[in-house]
Amino acid sequence: MAYNDKKILEVLLGELKAVPDRCEGYQEELAELLGDILQAEREHAIARTNVVKKIGDQVNTVAMFLHRTRAKEDGDQAQ
Repeated sequence: MAYNDKKILEVLLGELKAVPDRCEGYQEELAELLGDILQAEREHAIARTNVVKKIGDQVNTVAMFLHRTRAKEDGDQAQ
């Protein structure tokens, strides 16, 4: 990984820490999403994959994680 890429990754990971933890494990999911997006971009540069669809699918996966976790937390609080 080039120095510039490392610096960009450091900045992005630093910014992730400023994101509110909307549920337990949310920041970890976002960090994993960031890695997945960077990997998809790398693959796209080599093989011209459909990067927009891949990233959209990955963002939807994190959104579903947040939705399920919040629904479970709301259900636990109602009891």
